[in-house]
Amino acid sequence: MKNILIAGGTGMIGQRLVDSLKSKGYSVKILSRSPKGKDQFFWNPTSKEIDESCLSDVEVLINLSGAGIADKRWTAKRKEELVNSRIGTNSFLFSIVSKMPHLKHFISSSGINCYGYKEDARVHLESDPFGTDWLSGLVQEWEKSADLFGGHYKVAKIRTAVVFDKTGGALPRMLGPVKMGIGSALGSGTQNMPWIHAVDLVRLFEHVIEKELIGAYNALASSDTNKEVTRTMAEVLKKPFWFPAVPAFIMKLLFGEMASVLLLGLKASNEKIKATQFSFQFPELKGALKDVLK
Repeated sequence: MKNILIAGGTGMIGQRLVDSLKSKGYSVKILSRSPKGKDQFFWNPTSKEIDESCLSDVEVLINLSGAGIADKRWTAKRKEELVNSRIGTNSFLFSIVSKMPHLKHFISSSGINCYGYKEDARVHLESDPFGTDWLSGLVQEWEKSADLFGGHYKVAKIRTAVVFDKTGGALPRMLGPVKMGIGSALGSGTQNMPWIHAVDLVRLFEHVIEKELIGAYNALASSDTNKEVTRTMAEVLKKPFWFPAVPAFIMKLLFGEMASVLLLGLKASNEKIKATQFSFQFPELKGALKDVLK
């Protein structure tokens, strides 16, 4: 089995992926700013520090690092954090690639929001151009930093949608109003939200490892409207679904520029990853939410 090193392995998806890979017999090590246990090793990409003892046998390097897009308002300082936690970590890992003589495959997280939000009805393929908004530009530079590895190694970029996991990410915040019985659509409610169950995202990363895939892949099970997602949450939790929707101007007051992520939608295709013989365990919205919220 392959020797795998994961940056960001202590995060929501990282922990799930580490546990699953270990259960399959892979040797997995984790880079952490605060290492705990024999499988975790210190790194600080900001200060360019790393425990080099974990590098010599690495065959697959995965970077899941990245500050949460929707965790805070996009101030100038926050934007800098979003950039450094993605582009900075990829760049640092590439700078020490000579310490990994057995490296064959680099896998980087990326974002489904790379296409922009101007064409809500279009189903985006991986070959489509990047959008022109700030977030699309961030993802484009993020993928460029991953492509630094492309000269000598296989490189895969996983364009991840909203992840359904009750332990973290966007879902717990979306569930808050629904649990209180005041669930409502945001803005028009017609904006499409690409999503993927956390179990399927972990399976997709494992599939990329096992098949040694290269290139960009949209990681989503489906795209459903904000109204459909919120209403289905309410249905699963047996809570009321309220109207009218939360007005767009209130969202902009609350979240500033970041409100665009919530108010504007996009659709994307998952046919490319499915063509590699990957199948989704949770392809439908209600089934996915039922499993997450059970």
